[in-house]
Amino acid sequence: MTNDGAPVDDFEVLARRRVVELGDDIDLDAFAAMFDLFRVSARVIGDLENTVHRPIGLSIAGFRVLFTVWVHGSLEPREIARLSGVSRAAVSGVVNTLERDGFAARQRVQADGRLVTVSVTPAGSTKLREAYRLQHARERELFAALPASELAQFTTTMRTLLAARPTGAAEGS
Repeated sequence: MTNDGAPVDDFEVLARRRVVELGDDIDLDAFAAMFDLFRVSARVIGDLENTVHRPIGLSIAGFRVLFTVWVHGSLEPREIARLSGVSRAAVSGVVNTLERDGFAARQRVQADGRLVTVSVTPAGSTKLREAYRLQHARERELFAALPASELAQFTTTMRTLLAARPTGAAEGS
């Protein structure tokens, strides 16, 4: 929506008309916020994957997993999934790829041989630093449209949403 509350484009106009048909209990402000959030996140993720991650040999999920493990040093796959936002099922495949490419390594936990942790290899650390520098440059370009005060408010708003725990929210979401 624009600053005056008007829909951004024809797609949003049509979507608003359709969701209103679902009943008079539809909150168009909540709809507009979620509609735009989905569109912005899809656009940003696609942009980062196409301009940063794929060109240097990573997927967006690979970057998220590598970054999460790099931040923590070593993690079990279930913790990687919870913290990175990558599904538990996908983490295994992503770690397989990162391990194959020499960017991550699995280790068995001594106290319980059934448990595995994942850590970043030196090559993975180098790749992560390269990827993050490129991503950060892109982040700065993407957020340049917002004055500093609006960027700060946007961040505060997202953190408020992240801290909210709606009934039935999945763990780590």
